[in-house]
Amino acid sequence: MKFGGRPKVVNKVVLLPVEEIHPSPYQPRRYFGEEELDSLARSIAQNGLLSPIIVRKDEEGGYQLIAGERRLMACRRLGQWEIPAIVQEKDDLSAAVLTLIENLHRENLSFFEEAEGIYQLIQESGLSQQKICAVLDMAQPTVANKLRLLRLSPAVRDTVEELGLTERTARALLRLEGEERQLKACRYIAAHHLTSAQGESYIARLAEEQGRRNRPSGHLRDYRLIFSTMDKAVAQLKEAGIPVKTEKSEEEDCVCYTVRVPKAKTAKKRSQTVAV
Repeated sequence: MKFGGRPKVVNKVVLLPVEEIHPSPYQPRRYFGEEELDSLARSIAQNGLLSPIIVRKDEEGGYQLIAGERRLMACRRLGQWEIPAIVQEKDDLSAAVLTLIENLHRENLSFFEEAEGIYQLIQESGLSQQKICAVLDMAQPTVANKLRLLRLSPAVRDTVEELGLTERTARALLRLEGEERQLKACRYIAAHHLTSAQGESYIARLAEEQGRRNRPSGHLRDYRLIFSTMDKAVAQLKEAGIPVKTEKSEEEDCVCYTVRVPKAKTAKKRSQTVAV
């Protein structure tokens, strides 16, 4: 099919001074591999920059990067003082979305970086999680599961990444209470080269054992039930204006719950003691 007239010019490429381009505040990536950057720099030196970066004008008179941070870093390594760029008019939300989408689809972010990027986008935009899912074209359960990863402490996240554990294993760690338990589980899974499924099963066993240890014994549950019932009765007496006093003590062969109910002022005070 032929089109008449001159071709329409879209997204004109311009050469911008590298020093006038500032990093994106919405960049989720924390780590850039040195070998990858060196490889990209060699490719640019040999073949030129095949894909221009995308920027927008900032309030300081320069430009804010939207997409292409690795390309910009590689050009800086080569000592280039100009870089091909496309200048677009984007508001904060659009710029944040484009930065995150480029990283999600082209840069292979770690799952923690994905989670942090999505969380930052929600915070910056004020949009609901459901609307963010639509913007990113991601299923809501996927986004919810990624955001749950941020409940892990920075130390646990760093250990998961250092040991090369999977996102599935990281989510399973949330079943364990306490950072130290989670770190021990990470080290065990890595040392024994467990698969994601094996690691998940191992963590499930740890969580079950932890639950059993935290669960009160049969006798203790019975005591708590009795004390709870008596506490409610005491509370009702106090609500009725009776100045009841209670005292709990543990003896060698029993647990005592003493309830003191005052009689008339002229009568001799006595106490009622209930032994459990």
